[in-house]
Amino acid sequence: MNRRDFLRAGSSLALTPALFSYCGFAETTTPPLPAPGADGWVSLLNGRDLTGWYTMLQKSGKGFAEAHGMVTIEEEMLHIMGNEEGVVPAEPGYIATNQEFENVHIRVEYKWGVKRHAPRYTPKRDNGLLYGLVGEDKVWPTCVECQIEEGDVGDFFMVGTRGVQDHHGNGLFGEGINPVTGWPKPGAASHGSAQTPPEPIGGRFIKDGNFELLDQWNTVEVLWQGDRAAHIVNGRTVNVATRLQQPDPQNAGQFISLTRGKIAIEIEFAEIWFRRIEVKSLA
Repeated sequence: MNRRDFLRAGSSLALTPALFSYCGFAETTTPPLPAPGADGWVSLLNGRDLTGWYTMLQKSGKGFAEAHGMVTIEEEMLHIMGNEEGVVPAEPGYIATNQEFENVHIRVEYKWGVKRHAPRYTPKRDNGLLYGLVGEDKVWPTCVECQIEEGDVGDFFMVGTRGVQDHHGNGLFGEGINPVTGWPKPGAASHGSAQTPPEPIGGRFIKDGNFELLDQWNTVEVLWQGDRAAHIVNGRTVNVATRLQQPDPQNAGQFISLTRGKIAIEIEFAEIWFRRIEVKSLA
């Protein structure tokens, strides 16, 4: 099997929950996205180059990663850390959209490569889907991360942000989002006392269940509507958070709702391919 066949092997696992109303993409001064297809999805990859995206590394800053082959478009797919190991020292960072989004369903399909870069030769391969990226470009930026790491796919990482994780003491997030009950409300019974809703916190929210496939294509989806989000891995809802918040840029020490921001993919010492990165306006 040649490399192209290897990368294309396997069928898409994406499931599109048609649960909520759609409000559209955020207005922006950047060029508009292509018109959505008949199914409503808009690809953020044009299959030719990195138009619409920029890279940011911890030490080398913007533009270095694509200039040195750390991030490329190959065979119509986004290829991260496929460069020869050791020629250019690896750095953590991300590739982000120029455009901001709000009220969107995000869907990516990824598959791990084989290359690993110093100093992370033996730890679990790590990446992440970032959304709600706001403020200064730095490593790491203010955002919410849907973790893409071996064994941890679907965790929330609140990177300078806060939120409330929906209760999953019964081992299921099924009551978090469904066509009948919709989204959980802060202070609802699933969170404990209706009189005293929990306060948003930062840190890591552990997902419910392992559903990723280590050596095959995986579909990761984020339903991000207003200040709430759900993480879906290969068709299973594994995590839900509400009351997403970011630091208030106008008032130090205060927080405001996080409802809009850029989308990004991490650059994290391990080779990974993305054959799909797309969004659908939530209606």
